[in-house]
Amino acid sequence: MLFALTERPAFALPTMIRLGYSECGACHISPQGGGPLNTYGRGIDRAQSLIGGEYAPGTDDFTRVVTLGGRMTQDVRTVIQMQASHAPDKSTQTNWWPRLMYRNVTDIAKGFRVSATLTGETEDRLRPSLSYDPHSESSSVFVNTALLQYRTGQVEFAVGRDQLPTGINVPDLAPWIKSRNRLGYYDAPAQVKMFWTGARVHLAPFVYGPGGNEAPGEGEKGGGTLAEFVAGQRTVLGATVLKGTAPAGDRRMLGAYVRLGFGRWGVLAEHNRTERTREALAGTSVMQDASYGQLFWAAREWLVLSAIGERLHVDQPFEEKALAGKLDLTARLAPQATIGVNARVQRDQITGRLSTSVMLQAAFKTAR
Repeated sequence: MLFALTERPAFALPTMIRLGYSECGACHISPQGGGPLNTYGRGIDRAQSLIGGEYAPGTDDFTRVVTLGGRMTQDVRTVIQMQASHAPDKSTQTNWWPRLMYRNVTDIAKGFRVSATLTGETEDRLRPSLSYDPHSESSSVFVNTALLQYRTGQVEFAVGRDQLPTGINVPDLAPWIKSRNRLGYYDAPAQVKMFWTGARVHLAPFVYGPGGNEAPGEGEKGGGTLAEFVAGQRTVLGATVLKGTAPAGDRRMLGAYVRLGFGRWGVLAEHNRTERTREALAGTSVMQDASYGQLFWAAREWLVLSAIGERLHVDQPFEEKALAGKLDLTARLAPQATIGVNARVQRDQITGRLSTSVMLQAAFKTAR
């Protein structure tokens, strides 16, 4: 059994599709969905919290100073993580992690802005280190995002380091569609990307290179794209393509995803198929399939219940077969505070072993 307080990264919530929000840029300054909210998004953030009400931007002298007269948006997020785990061999371990995150977006000229996310922590949260895909190294002070961005009309360009664009963009980093495809907390490659938002089509092509904290031989460079089609006000169909090369081996990924909304209900689903070649295996390719499905229900605007299912399959010689299910309840008590609880069960289909977890989640941020 596992008990924890864990962070939810600052991504847009894909569950907003139920209200007709087909893309993240409606509420977030960044079209990718990370980082601070824009003025409209802060209004939605408050309206969907338990305290409700309307958002009123600060107009006092202090606000004008800390926002550089409205040109800077910044916040601080505090996360405390506590974990007590019970492994299949009945061993128990207890840990806790404090984490502090500073986020900043500053307009520097017409159409140009810089954005940055800086995290300080005492303990890391690494994605699984696999023989065919070791994790990126952590740091007590980590630069998650450092971008120069330019927007003109419906097109935005970004240059710097950041997490690569993803499909359904769930905020949790643990699902296999993310943790097994180099989308962990410390995966922030250097990149150049573009976002084009049309009435029915959204495109996000990108090229990328090593972020500098990869394991030896795993500094990957490559490119890919996301392509979405808005089939209806609450229906988005998308596909992802990525190809990367590294001294230790190459990686190719093809994925498909969907976001659906039905009033208070919605569905998020994604499947990724990844092929890897490893130099240590004389170029032999290894196939990996990861699937994710989420059915969510907004009992209240501030209270969302989700049922989640996952599947993982990796070919020999790194054979893995696993299934997982999770129930998640998230409550946005105020724009500054979100708490949640989830219960997860995972089954190794090769050994038949079951592992279970229960997690408490809390995130707090400043909001003006």
